Amino acid sequence: MFRALTALLLFCSANLLAGDAREDWAEIIALDAGPGVTEKNTAAELYAQSLAHTEKQEKALRAFLSAHAADANVFEALLRLARVLDLRSELKAAPQSPEVIGLLEKASQLATTASRQTEFEFAVLARRMRKWRSARPPIEERRAVLDQARQFESGHPGDRRTAALLAEIASLFDFDPATKESLLLRAKKLTKDPELTAQIADDLSRLGFLGKPLPLRFTALDGRHVDMKEWRGKVVGIVFFATWSEPSKTALLDLRRAIEAAGPGAELAAISLDAERDSLENFLRGKGITYPVTWDGKGWDSPLMRALGINSVPTTWLLDKNGILRSLDALEDPDGQIRKLLGGK
Repeated sequence: MFRALTALLLFCSANLLAGDAREDWAEIIALDAGPGVTEKNTAAELYAQSLAHTEKQEKALRAFLSAHAADANVFEALLRLARVLDLRSELKAAPQSPEVIGLLEKASQLATTASRQTEFEFAVLARRMRKWRSARPPIEERRAVLDQARQFESGHPGDRRTAALLAEIASLFDFDPATKESLLLRAKKLTKDPELTAQIADDLSRLGFLGKPLPLRFTALDGRHVDMKEWRGKVVGIVFFATWSEPSKTALLDLRRAIEAAGPGAELAAISLDAERDSLENFLRGKGITYPVTWDGKGWDSPLMRALGINSVPTTWLLDKNGILRSLDALEDPDGQIRKLLGGK
């Protein structure tokens, strides 16, 4: 009787703990919905809310690992915590946390099944890519990431994430249109996701403009009418940006510096995806930007954005003196590219 009662209590305790683990894990999964920010939030609000959300995720994951050390979800919790710590370092523009290496080592020890090994390899590859999300990776690193992605596809044929992975890596190869196109076509063949298919279609449409005169005309905020045909004889830099995107604001300022350093033979134009005109004008005024900037307040749904296949910011292009689009990445050695288009070496 006593032994039976003891066994029953142990069984009930195990189920109670499992129930707690399931509830705690459900709370962690619920946080995947994100902090609920929108493009209408200011840059400061976006930053604060995103940072607070990573802290909430970290707290939940640490609590889970502490309370449910033997649960089947510990492997994924370790990978998630490593990802959250990396994201927070990125948000703070701080070095990656040394704790992440230890978390990945623990996860590797638990990767004892084929499915877990796949997840672990993907996590390591994704981490390598995240490292360069807010920076410009050296070309050698981009090619190394591509090699690693191809190894992942070869080792795990049919993995549902491969198409998105290849499409993301393609964004690192604007400087190499042939490689970019091959990656996009492979991703297009693999995916059945309508959203990713639309993204790839945009990416391929941008490639289609290369080597051709760019049919770009717009009215600037100050009323100026801009037509690329009227800028023939000059190298033209074009920036698609938004004030809610810190990298795109930096891109605009970096390309302005390169254009101004090139002298009177170069010109700059910008297209904004901002929702509010006031925030855009305040930014331009504060940075002393007098180049023509157009805005229609429609963001990604702007007819101009849709016509040109723009689906990310910053996007930076360079036109030669004949108005032909020659570069989909004006910030890959901008001084060298502009000098070459001007006829120098």
